[in-house]
Amino acid sequence: MPKLIIDGREVEAPQGVTVLWAARKAGVEIPTFCYYPWFPPQGNCRICLVEVEGMGKLQIACNTPIRDGMVVHTNNERVFKARRGVMEFLLIHHPLDCPICDQAGECELQDYGYKYGFPVGRYRHQKRTYPKTDYGDKIAKEMNRCIHCRRCIRLSEDYLGVHHIGALNRGDRMEIGSYIEAAVPSGWAGNLIDVCPVGALTDKKMRFSARVWDLEHVPAYRPDCVHGCKVMLGLHHGKIYRVTARMDEHRVMKSLICDECRFEHYDLEDWVIEEDDVYTPLEQKIMKVPEPENA
Repeated sequence: MPKLIIDGREVEAPQGVTVLWAARKAGVEIPTFCYYPWFPPQGNCRICLVEVEGMGKLQIACNTPIRDGMVVHTNNERVFKARRGVMEFLLIHHPLDCPICDQAGECELQDYGYKYGFPVGRYRHQKRTYPKTDYGDKIAKEMNRCIHCRRCIRLSEDYLGVHHIGALNRGDRMEIGSYIEAAVPSGWAGNLIDVCPVGALTDKKMRFSARVWDLEHVPAYRPDCVHGCKVMLGLHHGKIYRVTARMDEHRVMKSLICDECRFEHYDLEDWVIEEDDVYTPLEQKIMKVPEPENA
């Protein structure tokens, strides 16, 4: 297998994998927004830029294959400045409303904003805003927080089998939305909430009711679920405040969960608590999603 050097550490990885994959296996953190291991890499967000010796420009770690002898720097001054520039662009139109956002405390934009963001913004013009629209009565959409990573579009098309979400308009007026401003016609649409890295898509049941750091997260399953969904219950004082998919250590869903489990069962008696941890292999947890007409 090829051997490469990542931040001074020798790493051995299979041929054909990316720099990001090798770095994660070696325990090296590289920030990502648009990357999700369920989909082929697109390189939209550019936050995963790294320096590869012998290559003049910075490379995106999510789509750069490794080679034997490669030397990679993931956190030097050049890389830090580039990521800081990416963060500045992502935050230009962001409302910076973390104190009232339900994603606060587990938001990837918030985490990387603290690490790479400027303490004071330089943008002095009026911020772009969007009219308020939702995806039906269960999913709240706050387009002003969206960073256009397109994860929701790809999940909807590749896994849910529906094509009701897409990128509308162009340039700085681009909007991720439903073509007919309606609910996503799938019994698995709630997974769009979990795949979103920011607070653009949130659970209406959870809205303004509790903070994620106050919740006790308990793995559970519902015996009468025909899909065998494995979920994570968010509990506070013995009450269920939200139901989400289980995540691994990189906040990647281990499996999809149906909307019935996510939105309809908030009684603890419906659930059986079980053991699980973030290091359970992802490959063992992905479930096949029914065709849209059977969802």
